[in-house]
Amino acid sequence: MGKPYFSELGQLEETYAFAMDMDIQRLIKAVSASMFLPLLVVGSGGSLTVARLIVALHQRFARMIAKPVTPLELFEDRQMTQKCAIWFMSAGGHNADIQAAVRSAICVEPQHLLVTCAKTNSPLATFAGKFNFTDVFEFDLPSQKDGFLATNSLLAFCVLFLRAYFDIFGNVGRLPPDFHGLLGPESSQDRFLGQLRRQCHPLWNRENLIVLYGNGTEAAAYDLESKFTEAALGSVQISDFRNFAHGRHHWLAKRGESSAVIALATCDDRKLAQKTLNFLPAGIPVVEFHFAAERFVASIQAIVTVLHIVGLAGEVRGIDPGRPGVPEFGRRLYNLRLSTHMESDLRHNTKEMILAEQRKLNAMPVPCDKQGQPGFLRQAYRSFMKQFKGVCFSGIVFDYDGTLCDNRERFGDLNEHVAKELLRLLGAGLIIGIATGRGKSVKTVLRKAIPQAHWEQLLVGYYNGGDCALLSDDEHPDGTNAACPELTPIADALRADRRLHRLFEVTVRLPQITVEPGAGTPIPVLWSLANEVVYKYSSSNLTVLSSGHSVDILAPGVSKRTIGRMLSTVYCSSPDARILCIGDKGRWPGNDFDLLCEPFSLSVDEVSSDPATCWNLAPAGFRGVQATLYYFARMQTTEKGLLLNLPTSKRASS
Repeated sequence: MGKPYFSELGQLEETYAFAMDMDIQRLIKAVSASMFLPLLVVGSGGSLTVARLIVALHQRFARMIAKPVTPLELFEDRQMTQKCAIWFMSAGGHNADIQAAVRSAICVEPQHLLVTCAKTNSPLATFAGKFNFTDVFEFDLPSQKDGFLATNSLLAFCVLFLRAYFDIFGNVGRLPPDFHGLLGPESSQDRFLGQLRRQCHPLWNRENLIVLYGNGTEAAAYDLESKFTEAALGSVQISDFRNFAHGRHHWLAKRGESSAVIALATCDDRKLAQKTLNFLPAGIPVVEFHFAAERFVASIQAIVTVLHIVGLAGEVRGIDPGRPGVPEFGRRLYNLRLSTHMESDLRHNTKEMILAEQRKLNAMPVPCDKQGQPGFLRQAYRSFMKQFKGVCFSGIVFDYDGTLCDNRERFGDLNEHVAKELLRLLGAGLIIGIATGRGKSVKTVLRKAIPQAHWEQLLVGYYNGGDCALLSDDEHPDGTNAACPELTPIADALRADRRLHRLFEVTVRLPQITVEPGAGTPIPVLWSLANEVVYKYSSSNLTVLSSGHSVDILAPGVSKRTIGRMLSTVYCSSPDARILCIGDKGRWPGNDFDLLCEPFSLSVDEVSSDPATCWNLAPAGFRGVQATLYYFARMQTTEKGLLLNLPTSKRASS
């Protein structure tokens, strides 16, 4: 098993060039989707080193809490992950632990999920790719598979994610153009290794190695401990420079004769490192590495240095870290699956009723466990499902972005499967409403996808229902670049406040103002700013709503519910006509909250806390268009209208 470790080190230069040249636009988009979310990064072994580096990047640049976790940690605490982004790092995508963790995460439905794998068409990426809300970034290394320890995949992951963060946040750092730039000025890999061999020579006659690190070298320190342990090269303790002072230094007082120290420091903590080392007892071998580059480039320099230190330790110990030999009990441990009761619990949580119930619980204002509920939510679910039995709908209203069109494809053509289903319903004579915060761009897409013969059956509510017209109407929407009187003070205030210009872009229409974030502005912050302006400059009854990509300030009376009411009273000729409503942002202040307050409403993503309506009944992991297509598949057209045949759990009807 494995391959010679030094042969892997010899491929690092090629791997670095590969990672520097790779097109990472897809990774940049995936990383951007999590910029304003708490983040969990999942990995094992060498991938956990990558996770630690990404956590540092996320906390430094996105300014959001992040945490590296193992698959078991994620699995056991999966209920806390629903409001986070979760990223998975895997070199090969075959490990049973990481596959189980991905399955678990998809069932919990985090805000964003990314799988990164250094092997194309892996089982991990293939499974994750079945769910439209996940992002998959995969590639094949020129060095092919790592040996026993993570080497080339580790370097590639680190370089790729540094490039992504540097790009997103405006070139806040720059990696050296070639691998030699990581090793030192005008240093070849052979020269670097020879110098490192001389530096580390005093370490090898000691049994215990203490590794001290700072913020920029934490990932490298953990990687050194991991590799020394995995390859049985020696005992390693790690600590940051200050935590070492809180008792850990006592090890040297009692076992100094068998110990040595490695210090990994950057420019940010070099003075602290030197002062710390000056206090250590004489006679203890100390090797200090100072990485002078910018913090995160220094992080990769430290990791590359550690990879070579591991090779030197193996050389001295007579162990090849790339193929140390795996005992039979080790193989059995590696292939051990997560416990049976966990996997049973995971399957249990995919049941229709349990899953829908959990989604409602997640939307409750006070966190609570379903076991602690007095049964009201289960009864609410049964009542909600019961009301659909035998109901014939005269029309249906869809939100557009996030429902008929995934947000990552919002400026492209309508999904061909969605278009096909809409044509099926229109062909059966159904009247359909489309609710959107946009204007002419949606009209153009719909006209391209829907034959003109059906334009009279499509009522489009542009600008969140502020401008409603049939798709056949050439006079709508009114794209006048001016606000109505109630919105004018808000538009003027937003345009005049020069402090905020870099934070957002403003588009003004008669019934609404759309505020889109600039670089680095999270939607919740934008929503808060918009509310401040509205409160300060308007006495009118304005509404501020949020989507996944913008904040809309609506004039009094503007609502997506208008579309459903027009369908029933004008086009279905009956105020009692049943209208089905489907959207994605059902939780306040989501821009579908109003639409999904209707009795017959379904969400394809976020639900409200109201137990009487706005339930999400899609399968686990289905979100957006994928969930909408699930609902489409259960729509049956009849002479009287539309029937929705939703599957009912046996337990729900008991």
